[in-house]
Amino acid sequence: MPRKESTFSKSIAASSRRKNEEMVRRFRTWLIAQNYLASTVAKYCNLCESFCSFIGNKPMSEVVPLDISDFITTNLPSKKWGDSLVNGRLAALRSFFDFLYMGGAVNAVPPRFIRPRKIPKKLPTVLTQAQARNLLTRTDKPRDRAMLELLYATGCRLIEVLPLRVGDIDFKRRTIRVKGKRKERIVYFGSPAAEALRRHLGRRRDGYIFHVEYRQQQGHVHRTTRTWVGHYSTYESGSRTKHCKYLGAVNKTTLATARNRFKRFLKDIDLTRPVPDRPLCKHTAWKILTAAARRIGCSFLPARTLRHSCATHLWQNGADIRTIQEWLVSKTDEAPQDRLGLVRTMLKLSRAGLSRGFSTSTRPTRTHTTLAGR
Repeated sequence: MPRKESTFSKSIAASSRRKNEEMVRRFRTWLIAQNYLASTVAKYCNLCESFCSFIGNKPMSEVVPLDISDFITTNLPSKKWGDSLVNGRLAALRSFFDFLYMGGAVNAVPPRFIRPRKIPKKLPTVLTQAQARNLLTRTDKPRDRAMLELLYATGCRLIEVLPLRVGDIDFKRRTIRVKGKRKERIVYFGSPAAEALRRHLGRRRDGYIFHVEYRQQQGHVHRTTRTWVGHYSTYESGSRTKHCKYLGAVNKTTLATARNRFKRFLKDIDLTRPVPDRPLCKHTAWKILTAAARRIGCSFLPARTLRHSCATHLWQNGADIRTIQEWLVSKTDEAPQDRLGLVRTMLKLSRAGLSRGFSTSTRPTRTHTTLAGR
């Protein structure tokens, strides 16, 4: 008969699992202390938790590079995936084991022995100045127009725009204090963006610029086997309370009559839903960008396309590259590499002649109308 696993070995295995989970919790605290973005913290820690489940009772000090490669390759999605997904997971595990190595929990960093996949660099997609103008003029909703104007005028990332509050805007100087990747910077915007922001904000003087919006509740009529019932919700104490109203029998009342009765009944009910002090979610922002893209004949419009278009149009109209670098790139430890990449991108765009309203032999001057200074 096979020998049963001893209680001592089981306790050691359980202790190793708990220790690994504790390391992930400390890693989360360290990321927050280092002022990483909330999305980055969640992404890294979720991946580390999955890795802990993958290795089971194995201590972190006994992890080898083969465990890292097995985890990355066995957890790939069944659908189409790219090399950037593999590199992203490898980068997260590298950060985790770097943290453990700094704390003395491990003697080596196994993910550092795995070479990331080389991804060919592509030129960024940018809009022409005519496309950018159509994108803005064909957007009528004040909130959507303000978001597009702000993204295009400032060149900010979407994760930088959504957390902005009304108090961060200085309409007199036309500046906004933006918190980028672990640093803050001041960006500028022009009169069209200022007008769009004023139209969107109205009389609001606090809260998020782009806050959560809820549609006005109208209730709905439901048919059971014998009756018509109207359903609605109230928020008197701040929490949601569901209600139902009898509207008549099915064999004696039509659907139109039941709806009219329910509509008259709701006139005396306060259906207003309190709006929490919470910024707009990324999903809603993506829907705004997608709807705007389809109005100009594009299938999708990433926020980074507006960022690249802002930089390209500024440069086309005579802005200095160094000024664009300081404007768009936060002054972090990685900033010199980002700035160098921006310079290379501008040079490649100039050689390719992409999204320019003039030939590559024509040098832009400051007399051109600065569309990106909106």
